[in-house]
Amino acid sequence: MGWGYYPIGCDRTTATPIARELVNPKEPYLLVGCEPPSMFRPGNEPVGFRWFWQDNAMLPHLRYPHAHNPGALKSWSRLTHCGWTVPAKYPPQQEHRLRINSMLQSSSGGVIQDIADIWGGIRSTSSLKKRHCLVIRSSDRNYEEFYQTSWNQWWDTCKRELVRLGFTFEVRSKVSPKKRLTNQTVDQIRGGHFDCVLSNHSAAASEAVCIGIPSIVTSAWNPAASVSTTWDHFIEYGDVVEYDATIIDEWVTRCCAYTYHKTELDSWSWVKVHPDAGYLRQEKQNAVYENIR
Repeated sequence: MGWGYYPIGCDRTTATPIARELVNPKEPYLLVGCEPPSMFRPGNEPVGFRWFWQDNAMLPHLRYPHAHNPGALKSWSRLTHCGWTVPAKYPPQQEHRLRINSMLQSSSGGVIQDIADIWGGIRSTSSLKKRHCLVIRSSDRNYEEFYQTSWNQWWDTCKRELVRLGFTFEVRSKVSPKKRLTNQTVDQIRGGHFDCVLSNHSAAASEAVCIGIPSIVTSAWNPAASVSTTWDHFIEYGDVVEYDATIIDEWVTRCCAYTYHKTELDSWSWVKVHPDAGYLRQEKQNAVYENIR
């Protein structure tokens, strides 16, 4: 599907996106990707507008070449509701983790029993020792479209504070999905002996905390914001918040509720289980969405 808005329950094999000016704010939509010319600017959606956002998974490990995905296919996506990440206070629901684990067990031939097996298990984030930071650069349009700033402006501010606080650092440039298969963020973290990661919007924050490396984020829209150190805290104290493995594990479970496989997306079966799709399930009972299977 091309990027843009789609009516809930449409035939995903033939549907084309609806122009922003033709969107009916009283109807729910699926937004695929993020392309501002065809969507409402983030944070400026019409009052009462209901939408689900399909984009890259908040746990990038799902697209790693591994037993569950030897071809490194982009089969998993995030599916958030009226926002860009998991609601901060959403409680963990094990049934969603079990749903994903069941599919991973099947696709890996039993090699993966739990999603955390992909990266070697849940662990607590560590304390700072070397104060050596890996800075993650997002795409230029991410800064412009979501935050009305630029990479240069963002980095100038961050670099000034890192220097003031006595950190050494390296910048990881935006890597294309194809090159990322052999140049993953976790490989650079481990190989460069970094003890923290700084990012704005990037899911690299998720990759870091999953292997016990502290994440510092400048945006509340980052998928790992709830298990990361906020920018305000970091520049005030020059240190990171350490998160226990139990908290990290609960966050992974919360992410699972907003993570869906291509088969679930194509069939619209996610409507049956998504934590924020209750109103869609009610409308489905009234035979509104004939293509939901």
